[in-house]
Amino acid sequence: MGEFTVKSTPQHVASGDEISLRGLLQAMVDTRLIRAIDAELPALLHRMAPETRSEVWLLCALVSFQYGRGHTCIPWETFCKHADQLLGIDEGALARLSERQQKAWRTHLRALQEMSSAALLESPWIAASAGEQGVVQEAPLTWSQGRFYLTRLFLAERQVRAAVTARLQPLAFDSDVLQAAIAEVFEPDQVRVQGVIHWQSLACALAAQRPFTIITGGPGTGKTTTVVRLLAVLQRVRAGQARIQLAAPTGKAAARLTESIRDKIQELPDGLGHGIPAEVVTLHKLLGARPHRRAFLHNRHNPLQVDVVVVDEASMIDVEMMASLMDALPPQAQVILLGDKDQLASVEAGSVLGDFCAGAERGGYRKETLDLLLPYTTGDLNAFAGAGSDYNQATVMLRESHRFGADSGIGQLAGAINRGESVQSDFFERFADIQWFEGTEALDALRKLCVTGYASYLKTMQTGPIAQGASDSADTENTVQRQADIWAKQVLRAHRDFQVLVALRTGPWGISGLNETIADWLNRAGLIAQTHGWYVGRPVIVQRNNYALKLMNGDIGLTVRDPISGSLRVVFEQPDGQIKWVLPSRLADVETVYALTVHKSQGSEFTHTVLVLPDAMNPVLTRELVYTGITRASHQFTLVTPEARILAQAIQTRVIRSSGL
Repeated sequence: MGEFTVKSTPQHVASGDEISLRGLLQAMVDTRLIRAIDAELPALLHRMAPETRSEVWLLCALVSFQYGRGHTCIPWETFCKHADQLLGIDEGALARLSERQQKAWRTHLRALQEMSSAALLESPWIAASAGEQGVVQEAPLTWSQGRFYLTRLFLAERQVRAAVTARLQPLAFDSDVLQAAIAEVFEPDQVRVQGVIHWQSLACALAAQRPFTIITGGPGTGKTTTVVRLLAVLQRVRAGQARIQLAAPTGKAAARLTESIRDKIQELPDGLGHGIPAEVVTLHKLLGARPHRRAFLHNRHNPLQVDVVVVDEASMIDVEMMASLMDALPPQAQVILLGDKDQLASVEAGSVLGDFCAGAERGGYRKETLDLLLPYTTGDLNAFAGAGSDYNQATVMLRESHRFGADSGIGQLAGAINRGESVQSDFFERFADIQWFEGTEALDALRKLCVTGYASYLKTMQTGPIAQGASDSADTENTVQRQADIWAKQVLRAHRDFQVLVALRTGPWGISGLNETIADWLNRAGLIAQTHGWYVGRPVIVQRNNYALKLMNGDIGLTVRDPISGSLRVVFEQPDGQIKWVLPSRLADVETVYALTVHKSQGSEFTHTVLVLPDAMNPVLTRELVYTGITRASHQFTLVTPEARILAQAIQTRVIRSSGL
């Protein structure tokens, strides 16, 4: 079988030139302009139907490429006018190719841009959507409302849209009963301050009256406090019979929310915490993930037995996971999403929370939504009236930070970054809880920070648990194990005191380079005995779900010496607070994690966070990434930049993902 090639038409290159699309795509793979899998799809389809036009193969490759960048689709009109910007393949990136390859790229790209969508739809490999309910023919790509999708992403997006749309109509509710329930869980002097809008109680009022609600807000705005009070309200109006399930995308997020939920339940008036679950599970556990299978146990044919589902850190949920969640819910179940709309979107394709929350700052509440809210506030909501989207009517944005006041550098810096404001070094000098090391001082400052910061958990580890004598008594053995668990939890908690975050995986300022560098610094400081292999103090992150061990991608563990056996173990804290002890030999897909990517840090919080930006601009450096890195810090934030200009460039770069939501 020959290469899939195209004889260039005269308007593109000189007559007689033959350009191999396969060779071009392979060159783009070799130079890391696209992924290997992006070139595999057109190659596979070519083997099945070699007569198909090369423009279709290129479209397949580009839709796959965009999926890898987090987009669910290619908006055709935008692509035809601004392909370079949409794809992020500019002249600088193309310089990695030879002149002939660059010419071939422009030729193929222009030929695709000049094709009409109708001409592309003549291919059997592209299906035309039959609407929101129609059957989609089996084809790799689907065309819908001016966009080309990978078909499975189109189906996922359609599933999400349909499930949410079905939950947008308000529920019938007795206003007096709801007002009484809200009055029970909030202090009157909070809710009924004349002329003041109390957004937390309004979020409860809206969510109680809607089958689908989003509660969004920045760090410290009280999302967890609000949802605990909301659940208390729902139990009051449902006579304590609501079956409630709490979930989060990752084990770390679930563990953090479990701890927070338990604290907040204790703050409720006596008796109001009844029926509120104190344990949060991962979405994978909730839906019934099965090893080596994409499909979950729970779906529309085997739905979850729940009345209310609350999902925290919803910005991390990609479109396919959201589709699976909505598919697993019974029609009457209420859905409440919590999250910060300004954080990084999911690692996988889609920006579901961001799409739903577009325009949330303005409110955009229509008259019917204002009518639902007005009985629950003495504040003036006119400033938030408007003709917002259907999603806006189901969204409440919490606007007051209770964690970061006016004197908090972390809060002020996060706000400035989020607004796209230029930040200079003098900004950091105004606050005690933020600092910035740049230029030539960056590396040495980072070394000192790491040695001091990571000493917290490493020295806690050296203390060991309370010594116990050996005994055959089961009670004594249980006591020894309990003491070991308590000690392990203390070490894991101490590890949260300090964390280095990075933007990139490769390079001296990325995961690979900095993990080696930091290990060397700690070794030279006498805090760890070695830098490679398994050793006491090594922090590791799970890179792939391990269902046998019940460890999920993103879980972080610490290597310790088991005080009972004396051998090395890796300890993990489970979402329910229990400690899991694992032999290192059972952990295949892990890597050292002195430095953690910002993406992987979502759902976590650290006392002191150090964000390290690289010395050259990269497409992943965005305003959302910087904001997310800053908001992982609870008490102290440090920025380290070998090149100061990188911060300004990142702030001006936004994440805009193409989708149909």
